[in-house]
Amino acid sequence: MPVSTATHEPAGLPHAGKPRVPRRAGRFLALAVVGVGLLALFYAFAVEPYSVEVVQVEVPLRGLPSTLDGLTIVHLSDPHLHLRPGVANLARAVEIAREVNPDLVLLTGDFVSSRPADLDRGLEALSSLRARYGVFAVLGNHDVRTDSAWVAADLSRSGIRVLRDEGVPLEIHGTRLWLLGVEDTGYVSRSLDPLRATWQRKVETFAALLAGIPEDELRLLLVHNPDFSEILPEGRVDLVLAGHTHGGQVRLPLLGALWIPSAFGQRFAGGLVKGERTTVYVTRGLGTITLPVRFLCRPEITVLRLRAG
Repeated sequence: MPVSTATHEPAGLPHAGKPRVPRRAGRFLALAVVGVGLLALFYAFAVEPYSVEVVQVEVPLRGLPSTLDGLTIVHLSDPHLHLRPGVANLARAVEIAREVNPDLVLLTGDFVSSRPADLDRGLEALSSLRARYGVFAVLGNHDVRTDSAWVAADLSRSGIRVLRDEGVPLEIHGTRLWLLGVEDTGYVSRSLDPLRATWQRKVETFAALLAGIPEDELRLLLVHNPDFSEILPEGRVDLVLAGHTHGGQVRLPLLGALWIPSAFGQRFAGGLVKGERTTVYVTRGLGTITLPVRFLCRPEITVLRLRAG
């Protein structure tokens, strides 16, 4: 007769294998997880999109004339005025710019998202921007897809000089500085070859702009999409200012941004990027797109100071 090897636990004793989590503790843990998730959602939708960070950056530029050392720029981008965070943060940006009293205010696009009339929500704030040597802007991919002529005209009526594939010389402390503006194509790609093909005419136009500038004069480029800095034509560009990527809007610990609309991945998520050909500053921008949500990626007002280096 076979002998059974099964063991029987005495009644009332806990299982000798995996320890059991008491029901109350399990419920408490589940409620805690749900509570943390709800708090994170509340923060991401109701708090962080309005929690503007003023980022101050010193940008060393090789060959910067001593007369331009300390030149102060307020750089703003991506208000996306169809959603409330962009409207509120743009108003805050005007206050900050007034306090900073900059030499230049430079705007790098995406004022609207899909309706040109949304620009009306920010025109009062935009018309209040002031700088010693002027307020300048370029259009972003959403502006171009929506109605570039409409957006450019409204900005111009607000006292902002819109650079549409053109350059303007500025005389600052007896030194000439060139502001160059390349208007977005409206096309976004996460692959380099389609990007090059779509932007080829812009590359050719920009090459002609560079050819007309004396070699010893400083060149600052405004362009919405930072990817353009990787396909620049021959010729020196000292600094590129861009936006577009929003820092990803949602960033997770250890993982970083979940999605960046760039052919170069995380490279242009935000901040100062020093490449082989030029230096690029990418702001996280003022507003949001698709949903008014940000997480570990606050909206940004950037104050740049150029330094000889």
